[in-house]
Amino acid sequence: MKLTPSGQSEEAGNVVCDMCGSSTRAGEAGLQYGTLHAAWGNGSAHSGEVYELHLCEGCFFSLVSDIKRNRWASVMLEEEEGDAILKNDAFGRVSPGRVE
Repeated sequence: MKLTPSGQSEEAGNVVCDMCGSSTRAGEAGLQYGTLHAAWGNGSAHSGEVYELHLCEGCFFSLVSDIKRNRWASVMLEEEEGDAILKNDAFGRVSPGRVE
């Protein structure tokens, strides 16, 4: 949930995690949050509806873990695919992390 004081830029506000209610402000690093976004199109049961949830880092990765676990449960008896899901540390990641 984005909280922006009226008349101020978004950066001056705060983003509260929609899952746990905590602020996503991380000291000098500023706001650190992930988003879950959906825009349902024609033919969908939710046609025209748009959703955007803001998640703190802990809740985001908890949700990623739940999705990964549910995906694994659906294929756990298929040995190769189930093993691949469990070994995939980058599940859902689209770019690498920092290089240190």
